[in-house]
Amino acid sequence: MNSFEKKSYESAVELEQSLDENSFLFSEEISESNKFIKFSNNLVDIGFIYYDVGLEPQIKLLTLSNNIFVGINSMYACLDYTTKTVLFEEKLPSLLYEIMIDSDSKYIVFICELDVFVYENDGSLLWSMGFRNVIEDYYLEGTESIVIECDDGDKTTFSLESGRAE
Repeated sequence: MNSFEKKSYESAVELEQSLDENSFLFSEEISESNKFIKFSNNLVDIGFIYYDVGLEPQIKLLTLSNNIFVGINSMYACLDYTTKTVLFEEKLPSLLYEIMIDSDSKYIVFICELDVFVYENDGSLLWSMGFRNVIEDYYLEGTESIVIECDDGDKTTFSLESGRAE
């Protein structure tokens, strides 16, 4: 149930025709060099139209809260797959690397090139932080903190709950 089948399409039209009214579509400005991809499972279909910068779409399903967190490049969103609604859809200030979830599924962490956003599993923003230098390495430490290392060698551990440096 948590896994998604991935299918690529040749055009935006072809992708859009494969989606029904209960599907979600996230799109950057359409150009000839875009990728057109649909992720499907027995709960939802999600389409992405995005410029290929070498990053893959991120999808994290939380059955605990009926939410799906998605993102690619500079767009991200939270969906409720039971009501088929978008809880929020935002633009990121820097490119999205990865969406991470702690082992208790309490915190959802969006790791970007220059930013970190931490949400609760219900989709409410707890905190966010911008960095002057590019985030080079990151990992969750248990269920309480995240370690961020920037390309200048600065390495800091932050509380997932508050965003305070530990």
